[in-house]
Amino acid sequence: MDPLYPLLFLVSLAGGFCQTALGFGYTVVVMLFLPMLLPSIPQAATVSCLTAVFCTIAIILQFRKAIRPKAVLWPIIAFFVMMPITGYLSLRIPQAGLELILGFFLIALGLYYMFFAKNLRIAATPGAGVLAGGVSGLFGGLFSVSAPPAALYCLSVLDDKDAYMATMQFYLLTTNIYAVLVRFLSGMVTPSVWVWSGASALGMLLGVFLGKLVYGRIKLDSLKKWIYVFIALMGLWTVLSHFLKI
Repeated sequence: MDPLYPLLFLVSLAGGFCQTALGFGYTVVVMLFLPMLLPSIPQAATVSCLTAVFCTIAIILQFRKAIRPKAVLWPIIAFFVMMPITGYLSLRIPQAGLELILGFFLIALGLYYMFFAKNLRIAATPGAGVLAGGVSGLFGGLFSVSAPPAALYCLSVLDDKDAYMATMQFYLLTTNIYAVLVRFLSGMVTPSVWVWSGASALGMLLGVFLGKLVYGRIKLDSLKKWIYVFIALMGLWTVLSHFLKI
């Protein structure tokens, strides 16, 4: 057996676990490793988008009654505008520098919310929603990593853990379906991408099941802390990976 497929399975298992335990994390985890396993970042991002759709469906079925679509309306609209632009640019600009920018962005975001924003609360205004969705679309188009800004927004405007989980999955499902459509129209959804996505989806489903066991034992305050730490660590890993390639 080609060792690629077991590796895709394991990476997606870890991503599915984080997605269910934290409300997001699938694309962040898999995009740390898929570029090293697959021929290019755009192909890796397309596999990530495809499998993320199935991941969010698997989770949203469990929390569908707690969804609050109006809370993420403006972020979704902003994402729809921004993502195609940066998705187009991702095919035409150097990837190494963009990876470094992404890593430092995630580190700064995680550290800020861990140490400097304990009392910060983002108002559920159109402006705040557009900003969160725009940043989400920016990094979603470039790297297929759109969740961190949206997660921070949802944590601020939603007080209930299940409402956060359900609404976050609704946002990710909507935006990932849109992102897959954009990538499909760009010719990025190839037969090879479907095969890689199939292997990834199997691992993702097992990860979702294991993550659900952890989610039931976590309180919202603890969940927030883990999310902030997770964002910073993923950023640090991205930066270190960049320098190790040099």
